[in-house]
Amino acid sequence: MRIAFVTDPLDSLDPATDTSIGLMHAAQQRGAEVWATEAHLLEAVGHRPRARARRLRLAEHGPEPAAARPWYRAGEPQNVRLDEMAAVFMRTEPPVDGTYLAAAFVLDLVDPDRTALVNDPRGLRLCSEHLFPLRFPDLTPPTTVTADPAAVRAFLRSHGTAVLKPVDGYAGRGVLRLDEHDPNLASLLELGTRNGTRAVVAQAFLPEVADGNKRIFLVDGEPVAAVHRYPADGDFRIGPPGAEAALTARDRQICARIGPELRRLGLRTAGLDVIGRHLIEVNVTSPGALRKADTLLGWSLCADLLDTVLRTPCPKEPPTCPSPSPAPPSSARCSSSSA
Repeated sequence: MRIAFVTDPLDSLDPATDTSIGLMHAAQQRGAEVWATEAHLLEAVGHRPRARARRLRLAEHGPEPAAARPWYRAGEPQNVRLDEMAAVFMRTEPPVDGTYLAAAFVLDLVDPDRTALVNDPRGLRLCSEHLFPLRFPDLTPPTTVTADPAAVRAFLRSHGTAVLKPVDGYAGRGVLRLDEHDPNLASLLELGTRNGTRAVVAQAFLPEVADGNKRIFLVDGEPVAAVHRYPADGDFRIGPPGAEAALTARDRQICARIGPELRRLGLRTAGLDVIGRHLIEVNVTSPGALRKADTLLGWSLCADLLDTVLRTPCPKEPPTCPSPSPAPPSSARCSSSSA
């Protein structure tokens, strides 16, 4: 059995926390060959998808020691057929640029009935992590998407304080907190919108962020675990997982609305970011924090995800969203809270 991972450059990955490396370890532990490539190395030859990839052999030690020494050995690059893999994990960080889209179109040539695609390239193209939640206005905070600094100023006049983030941003990069009375506001808007040429997401600032952000992990549209993540001292942005989180009734409502649509799009793994009662983001390009949660809480999310996608085909769902259901998730990790 061979499993391919499309990732960012291997030496840029953090071996102590990176979810892609956790999935690679799980694959190797199950006797699979682990192959690694990058988006720009995917190609279509003879109407078949292939990649210039290297076979990896991962060090058999825990994540913390791995951070201080080489965590893998790589063979020579070879041309490998992606449609002969048991699974292909597309796990490169945003932005979803031309290189990313070209790789996704190559992956369209993989038969999902023979090779598990995580996530399906069609779904990746259709699901903007920051904009997908806007399809569910009752779940999200007040939001404006615009490249016009004047429109952001108008939004601030209505809400006082807002968070501004690039449409294609990730991991808190480029995220700003804006106040309508900030003397630096004009400069911040120039930087954020690149002088009115780049769309940004402006959302009402949620004071509940002081109590943390909840990352809910979904597999095949069902919640399997959740963790709290807290802002670092002196920074309003969210940090790594800090503690296990119980799912509230509101969290379950959000999952019941989002899950069927994720299944319909073939998005087998996702991370929902929730602050208070509001859905903020739907992470699908390279959902992270799984390995960090495994290390922190003694879970096995990476191994469980790998086993699930290898054992079962992607569930198919109609394109309609069901009414919210109070039924608990299947996983015992998602304990309940009445909040």
